[in-house]
Amino acid sequence: MRPKTRRRLTQNVSRFYLGLGVFFVVGFLFFGISSFFFAEEAPVNETPINEAIRLSNGETVTLHAWGYDTEKRTMRVRLSLDDAPGNTNNHLFRYVYRARPDSEKEVDLLYERNDQYVLELKDVPNDFDQLAVRIYGLDESQSVDALTPEEQENSLLTSLYTDRRTIEQASHTSSDETTFTRLFVEDELAETERHLETAQQSVEAQRQKIERLDRDKEELEGELPYLSLDEQVEQENEIFDLGRKRDELTLELEKLEQSVVALEEKHDKLRVRLLELSI
Repeated sequence: MRPKTRRRLTQNVSRFYLGLGVFFVVGFLFFGISSFFFAEEAPVNETPINEAIRLSNGETVTLHAWGYDTEKRTMRVRLSLDDAPGNTNNHLFRYVYRARPDSEKEVDLLYERNDQYVLELKDVPNDFDQLAVRIYGLDESQSVDALTPEEQENSLLTSLYTDRRTIEQASHTSSDETTFTRLFVEDELAETERHLETAQQSVEAQRQKIERLDRDKEELEGELPYLSLDEQVEQENEIFDLGRKRDELTLELEKLEQSVVALEEKHDKLRVRLLELSI
């Protein structure tokens, strides 16, 4: 190869690696400083569904569902509140969204029955991003608007959160009481089925423990004739302990079986109730 040709090839290779190096440097600088130009996406903030939350006043609240109608710009929230014994507080609901956290809006109460509520939030913008329903516990003589900021903060029981990225899309066409009652019965039926399945698994696990104890006890009893007197005494103590343990497990099994029977009865009643509401 002629010297001129070799020199041209060497220059081309050098330019290629130089360009590749510039590309990586520019890419590194772009991704390294991009956080200065693009805002980081806020993490999803939402209250778990169907999980009881203990409040400071001894009550519990369970959030069952969120639903957002983009056309009507309404949000519906289904929840249940279990009052603590002797608690006389009235519940007040307000909502705020992330863009205006200091501007509380009123909430319409569409359904209230047996500590179960359906709330409707109106004029919720489509870009609400994140939203919170605040639950206040007030005496009959109190008004949340008349409270000082400190008193208002003290009366706040909890806030329930939802996120625009995970909210369920819904069409809010029905507002009759039967529809809302049926939804709560469906929730209770699903929860009962989950508890029933767990209880049945616990019963089966308990029975297997008892069966293993019986096998171990039978094996130890079969070895007794072949042991010395001292060994027999020691083994009989082990057999006695196994028998006592079996009695304890049997009592626990009886309680678990009673729990299963109670859940099965509740399950049947809820199914009947659901059929009645569907007629």
